[in-house]
This record gives sequence, structure tokens and C-alpha cells, in this order.
Amino acid sequence: MANGTEKGGFDENPPTQFDAGAQKTPLRLPAKRERVRLGEGGRFVIPAAMREEIGVKPGEDLILHVENGELRVRSWLRNLRRVQAELSALKKPGESVVDEFLKERREEQRRSDRRLDRLHTEGTARKGAK
Repeated sequence: MANGTEKGGFDENPPTQFDAGAQKTPLRLPAKRERVRLGEGGRFVIPAAMREEIGVKPGEDLILHVENGELRVRSWLRNLRRVQAELSALKKPGESVVDEFLKERREEQRRSDRRLDRLHTEGTARKGAK
């Protein structure tokens, strides 16, 4: 310490042979089961490790359902993406689901318009017959 560049004492975090391959891992593995207390109005807090594991953040929508007497909690957004992926597998290559929907909707509207025109014509004819 003669020139002021040396540190006194000991190094609190000495490097080890294991540091090079060390991965950053959480200090605590996500809990598979956790005891929580049900509060006023049926509220309870989902522990942070569990929220992280299911990929939800405060303010996000969740899907709750009861299955075999157990409450299941899922991310609404993750569930939506899962359903979209499942349904997209049913779509034929090159098929436009939107175009097909619009085609069906336009045909439905034409049928409705024809029906309304017919009812209007019949109603006008009845008034003229009186």
C-alpha cells in the first residue's frame, strides 16, 4: 500500500475456476405449490415466481377455470396464441380465412336484402289492395 494502488484486506468475491461457465440462474426455482391465504372478496396473490413461470404481469387478463375441483389459472394472451396456432394448422395453404368470411358475410347480406325487399313488396301490395 505504499503507492496507494493496492487494496487492503481481502477480495470479497475472488474469482474461481467455476466462474467461466457459470450461468445466471434464479436464486429460487419457481414453486410448483404455494400456500396462499384467501382474503376479502375472494382475493389472493399469485406468488412472483409463479407469475413469472406462467408469463403474466400485473394488469394482464387471466383465464380461470375449475377442473376436477382445482382452480386453473392461465394467461389470456398465451391461451389466445395457443388457440390461434391450433386453428391455423387447420387452414389450407393459400386459403384466406378473412376472404372466405367476407364472402360468406356478403352472401348472407344479399339473402337478407332479398328477404327485406320481398317483405316490403308484399306489404306495399297489401296496402294497395285495401
